[in-house]
Amino acid sequence: MNTRLFSTLGAIALIGTTTACVAPPSTETPTERSAYGEISLPPESQRFGQDLEIIAIDAFGTAEMPTEGNFNQEVTIVEQTSTDAIVTLTQTGRLDDSVEGVRYWLEFDAGENAWEMVWAGRQVRCYPGRGSQDWTTELCN
Repeated sequence: MNTRLFSTLGAIALIGTTTACVAPPSTETPTERSAYGEISLPPESQRFGQDLEIIAIDAFGTAEMPTEGNFNQEVTIVEQTSTDAIVTLTQTGRLDDSVEGVRYWLEFDAGENAWEMVWAGRQVRCYPGRGSQDWTTELCN
């Protein structure tokens, strides 16, 4: 009987360990265009270029990182083909009273010699007590 009890407990522990190791889906992953509120494109001089990451930072990013706080900026190429591309620019730890983060969804078309930004959208994430802590198009308080 003791052997059966220990075998059962071992199986339960193994199942518990396996279940605990499965990571929940990330809420940080950009979803799709419809989850973003459309915003105005930057001036034409900032919409064209050879490097998608540089275009994104020039248009909506921060070239110089703040020396205070926990500011972080990340550019991710979500998808890229020979004809188009999708890039996200995520900024978190902003030095703002209500907005903790801003995430941009940027769509590009490939021209003969350069990428052109053709659509831009934005989401925000608020600090606790100032609005949603999930990425949303709703304004923070």
